[in-house]
Amino acid sequence: MKKQLKNSFWVIVAMATMTLINSCDDFEQFEPIGENSIEDATPPNAFFSYSQGQGVGDAWKGYTFANASTSATTYAWDFGNGETSTDVDGATVYSGEGTYTVSLTASDDLGVVSTYSETLEVVEPEEPLVANPTLINPDFDKLPKNNGNSSDCACSGWDNDDIGEQGESSSGNGGSDNVLKFDNNEPDHIYQEFEVTPNAEYSIAIVTSFKGLENNTPPMDSMLEVRVLSGAGYVSGYTPIYYATATEYPSSGYGYTTVAQVEDTTNNILTETIVNPGNDNYNTTTYTFNVGANNSVALFVRGMGGAAGGEYGYNSGDEEIRADSVTITALN
Repeated sequence: MKKQLKNSFWVIVAMATMTLINSCDDFEQFEPIGENSIEDATPPNAFFSYSQGQGVGDAWKGYTFANASTSATTYAWDFGNGETSTDVDGATVYSGEGTYTVSLTASDDLGVVSTYSETLEVVEPEEPLVANPTLINPDFDKLPKNNGNSSDCACSGWDNDDIGEQGESSSGNGGSDNVLKFDNNEPDHIYQEFEVTPNAEYSIAIVTSFKGLENNTPPMDSMLEVRVLSGAGYVSGYTPIYYATATEYPSSGYGYTTVAQVEDTTNNILTETIVNPGNDNYNTTTYTFNVGANNSVALFVRGMGGAAGGEYGYNSGDEEIRADSVTITALN
C-alpha cells in the first residue's frame, strides 16, 4: 500500500512538472516582443527630393521637399536653418546663399527609424539671358512684299501705309538694290513690330547716309527721326502678330494706325533724331532703351525736316537719306 502511494506521488510530481514547462512555453509565447525579437519585414526607408523656388525677387530662397519615404507613418524634418516640421512634405525659406544640411527621419509603428540627409548649396540663380529680337529684312534687301504683291521693295516687312509712305529701294554702300531710300521732300518711313522681354535693355544701331541737296537750295535740313513705340499704344483691340517672312506683313490696319498715335509722347519709349553729318559716308548711330512693361514694341523711322503738309503732315527735307541696316541687340 505504501509503495503504491509513493508511486502515485511521483506520477503527480511528473505531471505537475510537465504542466509547468508547458505553462512557461505558453507564457513566453505571449510576452511582449523585445527589440529585434522578430525582424521587421518592411522597415522604413527615408528619402526625399527637392526643388528651388522660381520667379521674381527672393523666390529662389524658397525650397520645397517631396517626401519619397516608404513603410513609414511619422516624419521629422530638419531643414538645416533652425526650422523643423513633422508634416509629410517639407518647405522652408532660407535667409540667403549658403550650405544647409537637410535631414528627414522616417519611423514606423514598431519604432524602427530611417534617416536620409542631403547637403544643399543654396545659390541665387543667374539672370537668364535676354534673347535678341527678331527683325524681318533688317538689311533692307529688295524682296517681294505685301502677301505676294508683284512689286519687290527694300521696304518689305517695314511698310505701314496708315502712318507714312513706303521707302524706296536704292543702291549704296557697295551694293545694288540693297538700301532703303527716304526720298527728298516725301513722307517716307519704315515700321515694324517685334517681341521683347519686359523691363529689358536693348540697343538699336542704324546705318545711314545723307546725300547732297537735290535742288541745290540750302539749307540742308533733312533729318531721320527714330522712335521706339510702346506696345501699350497699339490701336485698341489689336494683338501683335509676328510674321516669319516679309511677304506676310500687311501694309495697313495694324499696330499704330495714325500719326497722332505715333507722336503721342506717352507712347514713345525712345525718340531721337539723326541730323545730316555733312558728308555722304555710311555712319552707324546707336541708341539704348528700356522697354518697360511691354512684351512688344514697334520701331518707326521717318524722314523729317521738310515743309509739313500732305496726308501725313510731315516730309523729309531736300536731301535723300539711305538706310543700309537696322540691328537691335539685347544688353545682357
